[in-house]
Amino acid sequence: MAKQVGADLASINASIMAPFGAVAGEFAGISGGQLTVNHDTVLQAGKIIQQQVDQLNAITRPKLQNLFSGVIGGDDVSQAAAYEWSKILLINDDSYANRIGQYIDGLEKLAEQLKTAAQQYGFTEDQIKDAFGAK
Repeated sequence: MAKQVGADLASINASIMAPFGAVAGEFAGISGGQLTVNHDTVLQAGKIIQQQVDQLNAITRPKLQNLFSGVIGGDDVSQAAAYEWSKILLINDDSYANRIGQYIDGLEKLAEQLKTAAQQYGFTEDQIKDAFGAK
């Protein structure tokens, strides 16, 4: 029965995502971008990225576990469906929660790279702390 529920959920997901198929190719292969900074923009770019990281860590990360939907009914189908949704939202390596966490981690790495770039451009520790925050 759980296999059938999983298959049904996959079918529902495919139906929901079908209208977006036409634009999927537009974004195929895009895994990130390139950010070019110079002496005049590195602190500003770093400040923006760090603010986003801080906001996502404060607001989004604590709420990721709330993606769990719980079991609506006590029957086998409801339990199987809740488990399948939990896998998609929280458990699988490519779950929404994990992908969101990876996105935030990527932004944190970018902020660190921008701090390093700011140091290489000759900015003082105080200037860097003013832009990125005292971490």
